[in-house]
Amino acid sequence: GASAAQSWHGAWWGEGVRFYPAMGSGAFLVAACHYLAERCEEAMVRDGEWSLRHVTPADRANLRRQVAEQCLYGVDLNPMAVQLARLSLWLTTLAAGKPLTFLDHHLSVGNSLLGGWLADLSRPPLRGHVNHPAPLPLFDDGVSEVVAVHVLPDRLRLAVQPSDSLQAVRDKEHVLDRLTAPNGPFAKWSRAVDAWCAAALWPGTPPSQATVNEWIAASLGGKTTLPSDQLARWTAKAAELAAGHSVFHWELAFPEVFFDARGQRRADGGFDAVLGNPPWDMLRSDSGPASARGADRVRAAPVRRFFRSSGIYTAQGKGHANRYQLFVERSWQLTRPGGRFGLILPSGIATDHGSGLLRRRLLDRCAVDTWLGLDNRAGIFPIHRSVRFVVLAATNGGGTEVLKFRSGIQDPALLDRCASDPRQDEGHEWLSVSRTRLETWDPEQLSVPAVTSSASLAVLATASAAAPPLGAPDGWHVRFGRELNATDDREHFVPRQGRGRQSRLPIIEGKHLAPFRVDVGAATQAVSLATAAALIDPSASFERERIAYRDVASATNRLTLIAGMLPKGTLSTHTVFVLKTPLAIETQWCLLGLLNSLIANYLVRLRVTTHVTTALMSRLPVPRPLAGSPEFRELAALARRLSDTGIESAPDEYARLNAVVARLYGLSGDDYGQVVASFPLLPQTLRDRCLEASSSRDRTPRL
Repeated sequence: GASAAQSWHGAWWGEGVRFYPAMGSGAFLVAACHYLAERCEEAMVRDGEWSLRHVTPADRANLRRQVAEQCLYGVDLNPMAVQLARLSLWLTTLAAGKPLTFLDHHLSVGNSLLGGWLADLSRPPLRGHVNHPAPLPLFDDGVSEVVAVHVLPDRLRLAVQPSDSLQAVRDKEHVLDRLTAPNGPFAKWSRAVDAWCAAALWPGTPPSQATVNEWIAASLGGKTTLPSDQLARWTAKAAELAAGHSVFHWELAFPEVFFDARGQRRADGGFDAVLGNPPWDMLRSDSGPASARGADRVRAAPVRRFFRSSGIYTAQGKGHANRYQLFVERSWQLTRPGGRFGLILPSGIATDHGSGLLRRRLLDRCAVDTWLGLDNRAGIFPIHRSVRFVVLAATNGGGTEVLKFRSGIQDPALLDRCASDPRQDEGHEWLSVSRTRLETWDPEQLSVPAVTSSASLAVLATASAAAPPLGAPDGWHVRFGRELNATDDREHFVPRQGRGRQSRLPIIEGKHLAPFRVDVGAATQAVSLATAAALIDPSASFERERIAYRDVASATNRLTLIAGMLPKGTLSTHTVFVLKTPLAIETQWCLLGLLNSLIANYLVRLRVTTHVTTALMSRLPVPRPLAGSPEFRELAALARRLSDTGIESAPDEYARLNAVVARLYGLSGDDYGQVVASFPLLPQTLRDRCLEASSSRDRTPRL
C-alpha cells in the first residue's frame, strides 16, 4: 500500500515532491526514482517496517512505482521527450504481473517558461503598456471550492491509488481526461490565464488592457461590453496563440502542490525540490543568414516581450537573455519556501554580465550551499572540451553571506565527496568568499571568479586592491566596442586585391591578431574608403591607431586576452573589439602592454566563458602608471618592440614587461609564481625567464 511512502514524504498536499522543469527523456527522473526509493527503504528498515532479509525484488519495484506516481513531476516542451520520459520511468518501475505505471498526471507537455498564475489576472499582462485605463476583473473566489471539492480529491487519488491492474490504469486515464477536458473544473480559469498570457505574446501591437479585461471576464463567465462575434474572434485567437506557445500554468496543472485541502493558495506552496539541466541558448535573432533573420525577429519578438515585460521574470538583466537564466529564476519561483533547487548551468551563471541581477537575487534570497565549477577537458558532457559549467544547489529562503565554492573540477566522481563533507576531499580544497568581498571586487555584477585555490584567491584579492576596473573613472576610464559586423555588413565586403585596391581598407578579424601584433597582410577582404566613411565615424576608427583584442577566447587557450594595435587605414569585424575612447598613442602602447601581460590574462581567465566581452573588460582591474613615469615609458617601449618581434622572438622583453606589471599589481614572488604556473601551454623556458626577470627586478634597489 501507500502507507510507507506516505509516511516518508509527509501529507499529500504537495510535500516530498521533486520537479524537473526541462526533463528531456527522463534521465534525472529515473535517477531520482532510484535514489528516493533507496532512501525510503532505508527509513522503513530503520523504523522496523521492513526487514532486509525479507525484502524482495517485487517489494523494491513496488516502492519505485509509488515514488514515481506520488513524488516525481516533470514538464518538457517536446512531446516526444515526454513520452520517452514516461517510458523510462515505466521500465524503471515495471513489476512482474502488473501493468505499466500511470504517470500522465505528473509528466506533462508544456513550455516551462511561458505561463501565468491565477493572481496574474488581477494585473496588466504587460508592465507599462496600459493603453486605456480600465478596471481589472475581480478574482472569482469560486476557484477555492472547485479545487477543494472537484479537483484535489481526484488528483490525490491518481497518485495514491496503486496501478495494480489494467482496469485501474484505465480508470485513472478517465479521471485525468475528465479533469483536463474543455469543460472540466479548471477550464474557465485556464482560458482566462491563457488569454492573459496571449496578450503578452501578441504579435505586433499588444491589445489594450481594456480588451484583455473583456477576454478574462468572458472566460470567467462575467459580463462583457464587446459584441459577441468580435469577442469570440479575439478569444479564439488568444486561445490559438496560447496553444501555439504551449503555455503551461503551474497551479492548474499540479494543484495539489500549490493549494491546501480547503482550496486556498498555500503560503508554503511549491515543490520540495526542483532539479534539472536546462537548455543553454541565447534568445536572439541576429545570427544566421540575413534572409532568415527578419522572420526570426518577428517570431521571437513576442516571446522576448513576455520575458521582459510580463512581470513573471524580474531578475533578468539587459541585453540578450540566455534560457538558462530564465530557468534559474523559474526554478526558485516553483520551489516552496525552505525547499531546494539544484541545476547544472554554464559557467556564465558566475560571470556573465546578463546574470548580474540573477546572482544578486540568489545571494539575497537563497542560501547557496553548493557551487561547483567543472571543466569539460575530460569530456564529462559531449560538448566542446573548453566549456566550463557550474553545479548549483540552494535553499529557497534566507540569504548567502559567505559563499563556499570550488572550481576547476574535472572528475565528476569528486561530486560524491563534495556533497557530504568537504573535509574529506583529497587533494582539493573548498574556498570561502564573503558577500562583502564579492561586492568589493565587483560591486555592480557580483561575479564569482573561477579561482581554484587559496593562492589564486590571494592573487585576485591583491590585484583587485591594487588597481581599479578598466572602465572606472578613477582608472583608465576607457571602453571597447565593435566596428563592422561580418553578417550585417557583408554586402559591402569586397576582395582586398583587385582594381582600386589602393582605396580599400583591409578588414581585420580575430584570427589576424596575436599578442601585440596584427597581421594586416593576412586580410583577404576589404571595404571601400567611401563605404567605410558612410558606415562608421572615420575619426573614431580607421583614421587613427587603436588597441584591438579578440572576442572569442577560452580559459584553456595558450593565452586568453590577445590584443594588438590596429594601424590606420584598417577596419575590424565583430570578432574584434577596438578601443573607442581617444587616447594618445604612447598611452595606448602602455595599456597594450598591460593587457597582454600574464596577470591581465590570469584575471580574465577567472571570469571568461567563451567570449572576452566588453562588460568583462570594463570590470578588469588594470593599474594606470603616471604618464612619463619609468613604468609608463618602459611598458610602452616594450610593447612597441614586441609588436615588431612577437613574444617567441623576444622572450626577455616579454619577461621584463611582465615583471613591471607584477610590481604595479603589487604581487609577491609567490603570487606571481602562481600566475606564471597557470599557463602550462607557454614554453617552460619562457615561464622560467618571466620568473627570473621578476626576481631580478625585486632585487634591484628602488629609489
